[in-house]
Amino acid sequence: MEILILNGSIHGGSGNCGNLIRELQRRRRDIHWKVVHLSRTKFGPALAKRIAKSSAVLFLTGTYWDSWGSPLQNFLEEATVLEARPEILGKPAGVAVLMHSVGGKAVLSRLQGVLSTMGFLLPPMSGMVYSLSAQLALQSKSAQAEDFWGPGDLDVIVENLVSAAQLSVNWKVWPVDRKNFRKKWVNPRK
Repeated sequence: MEILILNGSIHGGSGNCGNLIRELQRRRRDIHWKVVHLSRTKFGPALAKRIAKSSAVLFLTGTYWDSWGSPLQNFLEEATVLEARPEILGKPAGVAVLMHSVGGKAVLSRLQGVLSTMGFLLPPMSGMVYSLSAQLALQSKSAQAEDFWGPGDLDVIVENLVSAAQLSVNWKVWPVDRKNFRKKWVNPRK
């Protein structure tokens, strides 16, 4: 089972997302992980092939002014060519969003909506937000800590991605403009 991690953090492997990826790799040695830091790797044929080859994709990002990282935004803009294509159609996807203080849940919900519309399959319990406040609660051994998302919840996401990767469904797609989706359609008056 190969799961591709697409790290959309602006800090690549050196920030909190990178630390969480290393923790996940340590915890889940049963998975063959491939990690792409989108801050260093742009979308192109090689990355499209890597996505197609993977059994599932796990997207990670920090929260930046109520949105995901700019490397992930650039990826989504360029990867539009994959919309409804066999490379991603029905491919299980999970999302982990990190946030310092606020905004992460909105980022999670919006990103899951984008991924679903592109054609990825979102299994149940395939998204979470890990926050500084959750980390502090977990470290304090608070009785309330079990109600916060934490690194251990990534195991649930991974298990659901593994289960979903075993599905075989004949998905239907809507028409997609593949020839000229970047065309100019606003014509200023002269």
